[in-house]
Amino acid sequence: MATTRTGRLLTVGILLSFLLLAMLIQAQPLPQITVDEMLDESSEYENNEVHVRGVVKPQSISEDGNMFILAGVESEVYVDATGIAMPEGLMEGTTIAVEGKLRTNEAGWVIEATQVQTGCPSKYETVD
Repeated sequence: MATTRTGRLLTVGILLSFLLLAMLIQAQPLPQITVDEMLDESSEYENNEVHVRGVVKPQSISEDGNMFILAGVESEVYVDATGIAMPEGLMEGTTIAVEGKLRTNEAGWVIEATQVQTGCPSKYETVD
């Protein structure tokens, strides 16, 4: 009877280890790229999840704050963040990161955002 219990515990332990390993493999974060890198190889990223860093183009934030243009050095992409919460630090001219799916439409390239990340403002405040 002791071998049966030990066998069951061993089997459960192996299964839990396997499930944990599978979760860790799936949870790999997307590498962060620039707008220019993404659009230089747009065919590779089209209809896929991307994690893109760029600058919010001045005068591009919509009135409701859910659409804006993310600019690189040479390229730019529209960001549609409809349906997600926008961070307070979203301002024109700031560098941000956007996660979402890259698509194309009649206006050009669009990222359907699932997350928008800004830098922490307290990180940049001066200490007296």
